Amino acid sequence: MKGRRLVLSYYKRKLYKGRSALARVVDFFALRLVMLCAAYLWFSTAVDSILMAIVLSATATLTASVAAELVKSIRMERFIARERRALAAKLFRERLVQLTREEFFELVRGYVIEHEEEFDPECLVCTVQSAAPLSEDDVLRACRMAKTRGTDLVSIFTTSSVSREAGELAARIEGMEVGFVTADEITAHGEAKELLPGDEAIDAAVLAEAQRERERRKKSVSKPFERNRVRRYVFVSLGLFALSFFVEQALYFRLLSAACLSFGAIAWWLNSYAPREPLEN
Repeated sequence: MKGRRLVLSYYKRKLYKGRSALARVVDFFALRLVMLCAAYLWFSTAVDSILMAIVLSATATLTASVAAELVKSIRMERFIARERRALAAKLFRERLVQLTREEFFELVRGYVIEHEEEFDPECLVCTVQSAAPLSEDDVLRACRMAKTRGTDLVSIFTTSSVSREAGELAARIEGMEVGFVTADEITAHGEAKELLPGDEAIDAAVLAEAQRERERRKKSVSKPFERNRVRRYVFVSLGLFALSFFVEQALYFRLLSAACLSFGAIAWWLNSYAPREPLEN
């Protein structure tokens, strides 16, 4: 249950561009308040009774809120489905890259046999196992191999995608017909379907990413109070206090000096005497 909440929180934060739960709650109530005020201004000019205007305004705001929540839930479901498909494709490409050369070649061989009508007997089949998109150098290397073997037909199987530069280069090469078979197309092949990640693998990957993001947020919150910042806070505090004797607004400099000294004291206490979680055996 905790993992499910963490995953859902991860999806929400990603959908709403990194906004925290508190920020979303504030936005929710602020927007409803604006809607309520706007509805009241509208109905107060249309009806004579103030009570009736309030009731109509509340009803309109509630109706709009329900409709907005319905749209948000549909949007969230579509977003989660899209993210899961993208993650499944990513995991599939990673599994293709991790195959041995012989295993990937057998996979390509099975694909060619299954789609025999799409490949000319004289076509040279090249394989590129890389996490990066297919590059121009890969295309040139395949074309050189084709010329060496006396053919002008090349099909390049890649475990990733094809970069725009590589596609444009393949179209510009004269006297050579270059085709591409990407990881997305290999997915439909019978033997490749065994490498497709299941729901459990996708959930585990999402949960791992959500936990990493949670750790990054914790680290960013505690970063201002790291041990090596104590000395900096003290130096800045002393510098501001010394400058306060040479400026007219001495009070402001001394307040800033006290604030820096307080931050330094908090950082020192957190790294020296604050209770820590016991280490797991």
